[in-house]
Amino acid sequence: MEVDQVGVRGPDGRPVLFGISVDVSPGEMLGVIGPSGAGKTTLAKVLAGAIPTEAGIVRIDGAAYSDWESDDLARHIGYLPQEPSLFEGTIKENISRFSGAANGTDVDKLAVAAAQAAGAHELILKLPKGYDTPLGPLGQGLSSGQAQRVALARAFYGNPVLMILDEPNAFLDSDGEAALITSLAGAMNRGAAVILIAHRRSILSGAKRLLVLEGGRPKLLGPSQEVANRLLQVGEGAAG
Repeated sequence: MEVDQVGVRGPDGRPVLFGISVDVSPGEMLGVIGPSGAGKTTLAKVLAGAIPTEAGIVRIDGAAYSDWESDDLARHIGYLPQEPSLFEGTIKENISRFSGAANGTDVDKLAVAAAQAAGAHELILKLPKGYDTPLGPLGQGLSSGQAQRVALARAFYGNPVLMILDEPNAFLDSDGEAALITSLAGAMNRGAAVILIAHRRSILSGAKRLLVLEGGRPKLLGPSQEVANRLLQVGEGAAG
């Protein structure tokens, strides 16, 4: 995936992102960090194809997002928004993005495989009706942590080549976070490119590089340890 000088304006017309350029290779994790309001969630939505760019281009496999049919592009991208955003329907329907069994697709098998890849299979089996457990409006019926793990399984559905995860551990306990780290390693081992937005550095242990956003601009981009050291030096300088 390539991001080339991407810019986005907010509803008030002010720039939210500008001058963002980065690439992510198959099997690589890019960590994105920065203070609140830095534009991290907006960047995640742009990379997931949820909102268009107003400047610059995002490409996957060399083709601009605008050149793809939206449904075709969506099949290649696994997206976990900051809020789990589940819907009224069964667990299986939410994981499978309410897709039907078209062209011989075995939705049951794919949903289970996605949950297993995300480390959510055992959790789902403990629910009253397993994968057929119904959720109410806005996904009511699960705790925040359970909802986030089901939403993570949705992001894994169909083995997407690009995964964008926005604060995927925000509602997880230590066991859930450990399962998430294992799941991300598995995704990278099969060749997925992962972009992970996080506040807690512990979840970024697998990130090869870090992108630091500040005020919608790229502040730092480089190897994870090098960026972490520079941030530490800046912090110590500010403290001094």
